[in-house]
This record gives sequence, structure tokens and C-alpha cells, in this order.
Amino acid sequence: MLNYFSNGKVLLSGEYAVLFGAKAIGLPTKMGQSLSIDKRNDNFIEWTSININHEIWFKCLFKERDLTISNTNNTEIAKKLQSILRAVKELNPKFPISGKTIKTTLDFDLRWGLGSSSTLINNIAKWADVDPYDLLKKTFGGSGYDIACASSKSPILFSLNSNNNPLIKKVRFCPDFNKNLFFIYQNKTQNSQKSILNFKNNVTVNKSIIDNISLISQNLLVSKTLNEFSDLIDNHENIISDLLEIDPLIKLFPDYKGTVKSLGAWGGDFFLAIGPEDSLEYFEDRNLKIGFRFKDFIL
Repeated sequence: MLNYFSNGKVLLSGEYAVLFGAKAIGLPTKMGQSLSIDKRNDNFIEWTSININHEIWFKCLFKERDLTISNTNNTEIAKKLQSILRAVKELNPKFPISGKTIKTTLDFDLRWGLGSSSTLINNIAKWADVDPYDLLKKTFGGSGYDIACASSKSPILFSLNSNNNPLIKKVRFCPDFNKNLFFIYQNKTQNSQKSILNFKNNVTVNKSIIDNISLISQNLLVSKTLNEFSDLIDNHENIISDLLEIDPLIKLFPDYKGTVKSLGAWGGDFFLAIGPEDSLEYFEDRNLKIGFRFKDFIL
């Protein structure tokens, strides 16, 4: 049996602007997705996906080498997986994909937006010995920071060069005030692909914005105090808020004794809360009951 594992991710800084070359901080999470592969005695590919509750949430049987869908409990997901596996065959025509029993297992809830797609792409790429960024371009698209996080054992400073190739620098990010950092789930998800496409089609990001976001990302990594870090976060939120013409998230929590920052596509998934050590209780009282402390969440 072959086994692979990839980390989930959150984008601490640089959301949207990273698509235009801004430096962004990616944080691998302790939670991720595993992929296991067993041989079978026919040419079929049996695929089973297990969720955080140890339940089967997706299954599919593909016929032989042409990857025809024989049966499935979700045709839409099966067609997407079919396109991923066909892209693998394009990138590595000699890869023996048939005659396999395959299982994926998630450590996190599918709705959380921690990278169910990127961890899958990275695991499949490792198995098939193809470049995960090439596979991403052929399937989901995006900047690729999530792929970089999937294989990293530490936080990263990520950007795209003029040819849209990733530049990845491993960095240290575990501030002395990490006990004041929390990751809170908003009880709603955001489709990153649609959000990115809408942003690219409707928003102009000039060099000044890219430079400012890059500088904030670099300064966040060397912040010595909670106040300094919070000021940088507020500055970042205001820049992206102006770009998107959306109010900063902090306006939803006017009595919070700290500040908050959207992570990734605005409007869903997790956000970062920076504040007192009882912050989880504050958000639980507002029906945001899924939250994690930095040390329990970030790799």
C-alpha cells in the first residue's frame, strides 16, 4: 500500500493581491488529507473518500484506462475527479492509473475551506510523480500558495514571479503572543475559484497596492508586539476592503476587545482573531462555536 499526506492551509496575508505578485504568508495547518492506494486484480479504479466523522462522503468506480464513470454517489464530483485523473495522464502518460483501490481521508470538515482540493491535488501529484503546480493549472487554478503549504513543514512567504511561477521561502512564524491568535470558522463557505475569477474580472491592483501588501507581509513576520501586529492587520484589512468595496470584518464585532482579519476569499471560511485569551468564548457566545488556538491549528 502507498500512503501520502498533505497539510491544509490558511492564507494569513496577501489574499487576492497574491495573484498579481504580492508577497503572501501561507500557514500550513496540522489538519490535512491522506491518500492511500492498493492494487486490485482488475483494471477498475475504485475511489472512496472519508470525511472527518469517518463516514463515506464520496465514492466512484471508474472503468479501466479511459476513466469512464461506472457508478458514483455524486456525478458532479466524479466528473471533476475524472478530469483530474485525465490531467495526470496528460502530464505522465506512462503512469499506471488503473487497477487501484484508492481512499482519501480528511482530518478537517469539508466546509472549512482548509484545502480539500489542494491537498488532493498535491497527494495525487506525489503519487503520479507529476508537478503539483502543473496539475493545479490544469484543474482548479489559483496562485498555488495552497500547494506550497501542502508540502511545507513550516510557514512560507509566497509570491508569483513575472512568469507566474511560484517563489517560496520558508519562514518562521510563531510569535511570542501566539496565545492571542485564534482561528474562527464563520459557519459559511466561500467558493475560492469563483471569488478569484470575480476579483480578476472586476478589480485593478496597482503596483502601490502590491508593494504595500508585500511590505505588510514581511513586517508581520518580524512583529515583536501584539499591538504592532494588530496595526499591520488593520492596515491590510483596510487596503483589501477598499479594493473589494466591502466593509472590514471587524464591523461585525464592534465590542470585541481586539481585531479580526479575513483569511483567503472574503465572506466565508475562517478568519483570524487577535485579542484576549478568552476570545474563543467571545465568539462562542455569538454562535461561532468552531474555533482553534494558534498552537492547536498551525503546524
